[in-house]
Amino acid sequence: MAVAPAASFSTPGRLAPSPLLDATKRESSSERLLALRGGGAVSPDAYCMALAGVYGGFGLFLTIAPETCFGGSSPVSYWTEFGEAGVWFARALGITMLSLYTSPMWAGMPTDVLTKVALPIGIVSFGLFYQAAAILPTASGAKNAFLPFNLWWTQVVLQAGLVVANVLALM
Repeated sequence: MAVAPAASFSTPGRLAPSPLLDATKRESSSERLLALRGGGAVSPDAYCMALAGVYGGFGLFLTIAPETCFGGSSPVSYWTEFGEAGVWFARALGITMLSLYTSPMWAGMPTDVLTKVALPIGIVSFGLFYQAAAILPTASGAKNAFLPFNLWWTQVVLQAGLVVANVLALM
């Protein structure tokens, strides 16, 4: 026995108007496609998972062994030298990043709140990443074996994308 879905009929024997066929709505094909896949904005959950993946990973390595992982002799060198204070601050930043960006998974931080908190951090970090890529001699001069250019430029591009995703998640 075949049963028609209840939502497709407004009265027995009569079809309900379809929003996809409504002539009064003039939507572009991309708007219809986005509507079919659930919308055009980034969800706070997806955005926070991206933050946990990117900055949780960096945070873990900064906490454990910053100079070994990102120092001048590392294949993913971000700095030519750290010094004692640099190692100390790298570890402090690492545990902060790891704790903050993974907090929805272990501390119950709502992802919509973390998405709001992340916006000013992301905007300021974008400027700091540019400064490291282009201006700071101990960072902008970093060479590595992994890629033929300064890895801070990858952070500038990644951060620009994350800031855009952040704004979309807040819409």
